[in-house]
Amino acid sequence: MNNEHNPIAQLITTIQQKWIDEVTPNNHIQLVRWLIKPDQARLYEGFLRLESTPNGGLPDIPIVLLTAFENKETHSRNLIKDWIETFKKDKELQKELNARDLKFDWNISEYETKLENEDTDHNLLLLEMLSTFQKAMPNPQLHLALSLYPYSVEETKDYGKWIDHLIQLGLPDKVRIMFFDYVEERYFDNLVKTHSDITKSLAVPLDLQGAINKIAAAGDPNDPEVQFRQCMIEMSKSVTKKNLPRLHTWGKKGLMITQKSGSKSAFATAHVIYAGMLFNFKEYHAIDELLQKAMAIAKQGLSGGEDNCKPIIVQTYGYQASCKQLQKQKDLAADLFCKQAETSIEFGFGPQALTAWWLGYNVIKKRDKKRYATVVTEAYQYGVSLAPELIKSTCMAYIAADYYNLCEKNRDLNECESIDVFMKEIEGEQWRTNVEAHRKEMEKKSLSILNWF
Repeated sequence: MNNEHNPIAQLITTIQQKWIDEVTPNNHIQLVRWLIKPDQARLYEGFLRLESTPNGGLPDIPIVLLTAFENKETHSRNLIKDWIETFKKDKELQKELNARDLKFDWNISEYETKLENEDTDHNLLLLEMLSTFQKAMPNPQLHLALSLYPYSVEETKDYGKWIDHLIQLGLPDKVRIMFFDYVEERYFDNLVKTHSDITKSLAVPLDLQGAINKIAAAGDPNDPEVQFRQCMIEMSKSVTKKNLPRLHTWGKKGLMITQKSGSKSAFATAHVIYAGMLFNFKEYHAIDELLQKAMAIAKQGLSGGEDNCKPIIVQTYGYQASCKQLQKQKDLAADLFCKQAETSIEFGFGPQALTAWWLGYNVIKKRDKKRYATVVTEAYQYGVSLAPELIKSTCMAYIAADYYNLCEKNRDLNECESIDVFMKEIEGEQWRTNVEAHRKEMEKKSLSILNWF
């Protein structure tokens, strides 16, 4: 990675240096909290993924786990399960150890057996695994950092209690826990205060948008792609400044540039992005016109052999549906969401169909109960046909919960049991409880494709 010319790499180097300066010299530090902003989440995820490779820059050896936090009773078990699966699949690690003739005597099968034992205390087992892994490392003088970046946390208080319990049990020597907190909410201040003697909070001022803008503007200024990226930057600035005339100026310039490029996919994309920006100003008539043109252009491109028009068509249906929904044209919005689902399947984007159906049936839930039931059923039945790994990060749990409620209302207890068995395999024993807890949070937000999850 060329840090000198890569603005994102430079930001990651800044993150690495913060750790090296404030954590590495202090052997007593065992709990490290990163204070981040929501829009920096992807950057820190990239930082963790880099640290999981030989190109990482931290002196510590990270064990990066993205396991979702469901509750404090099951989290250690879920972490162990994911760690074992990841370790067994990490062929690159095995190759590197063999190539460098490094000894790493860590018996993973021993922990697989213990994991399945009903009498096992999974919190103690996790600590045991961390301890033995650290001692088995080729250089046992290095620290091991359990780097926790759950893709979802059902309850932050429970998450804090789980970390607190591990600390009270006693973290092994030369083992640290790295975790993340939002700088505005600071959910874990009490945890950090309680263990202030072994804790360090890190915050790095990062101009992420500036780095993205530098990348977007890089390249030949005469290249239409570079010119259009500049238009997107200026459109985004116009939205931030709430300047509609300025947005129209740059939006139209983007259309002109992409039309000259001769690429139907680029021209259609320009219409969709321009329309997306206009949602901030509730310019629904202009949005409708832009999306109609985008659809026509994308379909022309597809018929002419531009397969990259397929995702544009799917996205455009979603935007059209949201535009109708915001104009209170709910039946038409549902039609378009369902069309988006059908098109997603036709083009091979199965998981996206689940999102479209979910949004569609929620639009007409109160006004057309018969159609609601039909769409929920169709969505669930399609979802169970997909591979579990494909639906893990979709809204399938919410579809399943809605279908379960329908079946329960109709006293179809056999189907309820079938749903429960299927979902427990994917989302765990508490899947329905977790869905309802998350649903309460979602109800505080506007339900549309522009604002979900």
